[in-house]
Amino acid sequence: MAPVTPREPPPTRYHFDLSGAEPGEDLVGVGADLEPGTLLAAYRHGLFPMGLGRNGRGPIGWWAPDPRGVLPLDGLRVSRSLRRARTRFEIRVDTAFDQVVAACADPSRSGRWITDAVTRAYRALHDLGWAHSVECWRDGRLVGGLYGVSEGGLFAG
Repeated sequence: MAPVTPREPPPTRYHFDLSGAEPGEDLVGVGADLEPGTLLAAYRHGLFPMGLGRNGRGPIGWWAPDPRGVLPLDGLRVSRSLRRARTRFEIRVDTAFDQVVAACADPSRSGRWITDAVTRAYRALHDLGWAHSVECWRDGRLVGGLYGVSEGGLFAG
């Protein structure tokens, strides 16, 4: 599958500014919408949305984890056991985006926060070429995955 060149959505009417954020404070804003332009502007400022209500319901909170979890790939060490285990799995990209998001949003999962509105928002970003899924398959069955937004050299999942 050839890579898709992302299409820029209309700009957001919201302004994201982290200059007033307190060190160690993860929640840095409340409100706005989940339009593609808003989501991209947020990601470009290091933010992601998650509802503040039960199971991710509104209002929308904008989060910038401090400290942030980063996996620097240039220093990645793959253990012998992981190298052996990977032969039992197939890794694919963008072949089951909707299924990965649905599994992440499963109501039986503890800490569930992915609502129908969030699902639709990331589907719109996927259609524009910004959101992607990384899937783990075993014996032709989806057994794990991650979805996120790719911007520049960053994949935030």
